[in-house]
This record gives sequence, structure tokens and C-alpha cells, in this order.
Amino acid sequence: MSAVTRRPAAVPAFFVNQVIESYAAKSSTPISLKHMINFGNAGRNKGEKEEADKLLKGGNFLRTELPTRLSHRLRDLQELPLGVASHPRITHVYELYLEAFEQIRKFPVISDMDDNDRFCQFMRTTLDKHRVVIPEMAIGIAEASPTQLPPAALDRIMLRMLRSRISRRVITEQHLALTAQFRERQRKGKARAEDETRVGIVDTKLNAADVVRKCAELIKALGGPESQVPIVIEGATERTFAYISEHLEFMLFELIKNAAHSTISAHGVEAAASHPTVVTIVHRPRDLELRVSDQGGGIPPYGGLPPDPDDLSSNPLLSPTALAAPLSAQRLDIFSFSHMRRYYQHHAALAASSSSSQNSSAIAPATTSSSTRSPSPPTVPIVEPALSSPSSSSSAAAPRGIMALHDVNELAGTVQEQLERRRQLGNDVGAGERELIDAQMRSGIGLPLSKMYAEYFSGSLDIYTIQGYGSDAFLRIPKFGTAT
Repeated sequence: MSAVTRRPAAVPAFFVNQVIESYAAKSSTPISLKHMINFGNAGRNKGEKEEADKLLKGGNFLRTELPTRLSHRLRDLQELPLGVASHPRITHVYELYLEAFEQIRKFPVISDMDDNDRFCQFMRTTLDKHRVVIPEMAIGIAEASPTQLPPAALDRIMLRMLRSRISRRVITEQHLALTAQFRERQRKGKARAEDETRVGIVDTKLNAADVVRKCAELIKALGGPESQVPIVIEGATERTFAYISEHLEFMLFELIKNAAHSTISAHGVEAAASHPTVVTIVHRPRDLELRVSDQGGGIPPYGGLPPDPDDLSSNPLLSPTALAAPLSAQRLDIFSFSHMRRYYQHHAALAASSSSSQNSSAIAPATTSSSTRSPSPPTVPIVEPALSSPSSSSSAAAPRGIMALHDVNELAGTVQEQLERRRQLGNDVGAGERELIDAQMRSGIGLPLSKMYAEYFSGSLDIYTIQGYGSDAFLRIPKFGTAT
């Protein structure tokens, strides 16, 4: 990605004052999926005036709740080591958060629906502006020195920042969607239909099998070898439940895409048809369980290379005993941002070494003398942050890991956004355009985000692998889970 154009911040960066401290001293308000549905339905079931009153109440809650949540993240950024906090990309994130904090807390009280419409437009603009946050944070943190930001601290700050971002977007998009649905019914002059299934961003009749099919559509639309891997759906394909459809789409797309990628890497395009990805759907009284199974040969720990020795002394999961178990193991390293940083820095070192070697070749003739030989890149363990090793079908020059985020200005957060991006380019997609589309798919950030989406409403995402055969990803989603 080319250098991000930044305008001067509306307020000074990295300041500490009593306003932020006073907001940061407050706790955020827990929100459950059931509460989101009940609040949205409460006004709709009583009439237009009651629904408008609910929307005004929801808008004012958002107007006071968001500054509290933003203040917590501002404090987290202020407490980073100076060398990390002063990174241009981290500074940019801080400026965006600080500007939003100041503007939202100063927004006037919402007294009528016209006020609410203005607030919604302001929040839509803010959400669009913040689409750069994930790439900016990921690259900025990945370029931080492990000395200044040790692995545990890196994972802690990324988890806090991204979980909070998901939470803020959920409550904001819920209010925007409830308002849009209210205005749409007013425009059409009709009451709420009995079969209307969406309450804001929550689909109360979501079919998991339909979501799997939508993810398969995106993989087909993107083309490439992965589109040749069959996707088989089994289990409770007709059952529905209440959930945020965009969250389920994001998680399943990441799991299915990675499963298809590992299958192609292990067996090739010709054999893809005989190695399907199987998605099993099970409904239980209190939760939904999905299993995504592939025959992609399993996930080698750390891309097949040993972890950083410093990790072994502090993380029992990464002990030599755990790494010595070759047949079956739960894989947690693929969800770690600190491992993604090592992967990023490894390839950055390779790129710098390659560039240096090419420049030397252009200046001096080739020689076998050891005194003029280009230095070898530093030995940094590779951590492949996807479910497989790099596909042989991928371009050798295509950046992988967090380096791929250099190619995009923002991160598409839903399957629909990614489909729309693909449709806008039409059928004649050149190599350069395809690399831009696929950059997010190569970034490796999808799996950590998927785990955070799963855990947002108290669910879970676990991945187990059998070396030499394949991997199983288990996604558990509680019905009516609670989040903060």
C-alpha cells in the first residue's frame, strides 16, 4: 500500500487530560444478542411513535457510550512504549480515535428523528473513515521491535483494540440499521410485516447452510485454484437461529477459504474434486456448532519451523513437548499476532536482502568472492498465519502475511463487501487487480479476527490438525450470547 495520506488531526495527538481520564474511569455497558433483539422489537410492536422514541433513546445511549469505549482504547495507546506509540500508523489510529472521541461526546442531545438522522449520517462517515484501522494497527504493531513490545504485550494490545472495535461497530451498526428500517417503512407507508426477520443487523431466521453457500459463491467469484474444491454441507441444513449474519459470514468464509487453499497446496488442482471441504451443522438447545473439515495435510507448527526460543520459556503451549506431538494437536499459534509479526519481519528482511542483492548486481559484476557476496537474510522463523503452506499457484512476488495489507487501503469486514468489490471489477480481472482483491485473503489476519468474532458473544473457535491428513475447525456459537 502506498503511503497513507493523512490530514492534520483536529486535536493534538497523544495528550493526557482530565476528560479522557474521566471517561476511561467508567465501565462499558454489556450488550447481549437477546437485548439487541428485544430493544429493536419493543418499539416496532407498539407503533410508529413508540418506535421513534426507542430510536431516540438508542441514539443517545450510543452518543454517551461510544466516548467511554473510545477512551479506554486511547489510554491503551497512550501506555504503549514511546517507540511503538510514535510509529506513523499507530499515531494515525490514535488521531482517528481521538477525533471520534471529541466529536461524538460533543454531539448535541438527540431530541427528534431529524437529530437522529444527522447523528446516523455522522456515524456512517465515522465508520467509513475507520476502515483503515485494522491494516494500520496490524502493520504498525508488526513493525514494532520485540524488545519494545514483547509477544505477550503485542497480543494483549491487539486483542483489546480489535475486540473493542468489533463491539463499537456492532452497537453503532445496530442503531443505523434500526433507523434505516424505520425510515423505509415510513417511506413505503406500511407497518412492520409479520415475516420481517431482520431486527437491525440481527437476522432472527438465519440459516447457516445459506451462509455456507454464500461463502462458496465468493470463492467461486474470486476464481483461482481454490474455486475447484467442492464444498459439501451436511447436518441441520434447514434449521434457523438468531445471529448477526455478517459475523457468521466472515468466520465461515475464512475457514472455508483456508481449507480450500490447504487442499490445493497438498493435492493440486487435478485432485481437488476428490478432496472436498465438508461443513457439518449441528443445532443444540443452547448453541450452534459448525465443523469445517479439510484433507489438506494438516497445519505444520510455525510453518514447519521452530518457534522463537523466547516463547518457549513463557508459553506452555509452545513447549518442546507440545511441538513433539506430530499426529494431532490443537493449534493456537495461528491466532497469535506476535507470530504474525515474526512472519512479517522475516519477509521484510528477505525483501530488503533481495533488493540489496539486485542493487549490488547492477553496480558490480558477479563474483564468487566471499568478500563481495550478498549477506544472507537474518534467520527469522516463518509463521504461516493461514491453515496451510503457501500455494504453489500463488504468484511468487505476492506478499503474504501482514505484508499483504500494504496492498489495501481498508479491510472488507463482510462477505458482501468482498463480493461487491469483485463484481465492480467485472469478469476481466487483470493480475494486478486480482492481487489487490486477494491481499486481504493473504494477510493472515482473518483467523484472529474470526476467533474474536466467535468470542464476542461468548462463543469459541478451535482448530485441530492431524499431520499428514487434514484439519478440523470447530466454531461454537451460543444462542443469545452476551458481549461487552
